[in-house]
Amino acid sequence: MKEYILRIRRSKTYFILYTFIRFTVYVILKIIFRMKVYGRENIPASGKLILCSNHLSYIDPVFTDSCIKRQICYMAKAQLFTNKFVSAVVTWFNTYPVNRGAFDRQAIRNSVAILKSEQIIGLYPEGTRSTDGIIRAGHQGVGLISILAESPVLPVAITGTNMIIRKPYKRLFFPQVKIAFGKPIDTASIVKQYGNKRASEIITLQTMAEIIKLYQKIN
Repeated sequence: MKEYILRIRRSKTYFILYTFIRFTVYVILKIIFRMKVYGRENIPASGKLILCSNHLSYIDPVFTDSCIKRQICYMAKAQLFTNKFVSAVVTWFNTYPVNRGAFDRQAIRNSVAILKSEQIIGLYPEGTRSTDGIIRAGHQGVGLISILAESPVLPVAITGTNMIIRKPYKRLFFPQVKIAFGKPIDTASIVKQYGNKRASEIITLQTMAEIIKLYQKIN
């Protein structure tokens, strides 16, 4: 894989084009999938933030990103960056690689750097897709990153995307997609109460618990 270069700052032209694409995608998804969004008022207008969601489909980031006016940098599996074309596309949309199955220090450093610049990163704590809709336990990477970057966590739940592409069918389906944004988790208070070592686990457990609550409300 070609060495990945993290780009935190973007040009004004980039933001204009990015905003136009995001709005266009939002309108299309709203019409085709009758997309409903709940809790958008819980998204902070500025400041560092870790957006954590359940993961049903490869296209989850497309739906989530279209609902947020701010730019999101997503962590994605390193395999996506082995193909030059795919790598160029996902990199343009602010995605950075992580080696799954191992403790990826560079991915952690990239996440912290983005957050330190007061931006949003998007993580899927389960580590992989759950096509059956069952939410699995989260990995503690989210807790570690939130502690290192001193960042709050925003729990998010999404439903319906796992029904768009169904094996063995060779066509697309158009289920209704719903997305719910919860209230930010104050990770600083958790660290203060439990200390760094214990806080990492507590933050992850609380994040997953909130995601499950949101998922049950909209599913």
